[in-house]
Amino acid sequence: MRKTTEQHRPWYKEPWPWVAIAIPASAVIMGFTTLYLAVSNPDPVIVDDQKYREISSGLKAQSASESEAAEQGEAGDSSDGEY
Repeated sequence: MRKTTEQHRPWYKEPWPWVAIAIPASAVIMGFTTLYLAVSNPDPVIVDDQKYREISSGLKAQSASESEAAEQGEAGDSSDGEY
């Protein structure tokens, strides 16, 4: 019989633990990179305050007229009685 004496290398000298550590570490690094890019490059404002007020008031007027039309349509449907 032959005796084999295996010398084990420490874990930090093996490649596979470093591969296992590198995958989540790269995800964390890319997450911080994405966060940095998102904070340092905000989306540009497309319309100024005056234009926003005009658009906003137009939308309010449109939603009010749509709700009035819906109310009139419901009142008309209930009085017919036909389906």
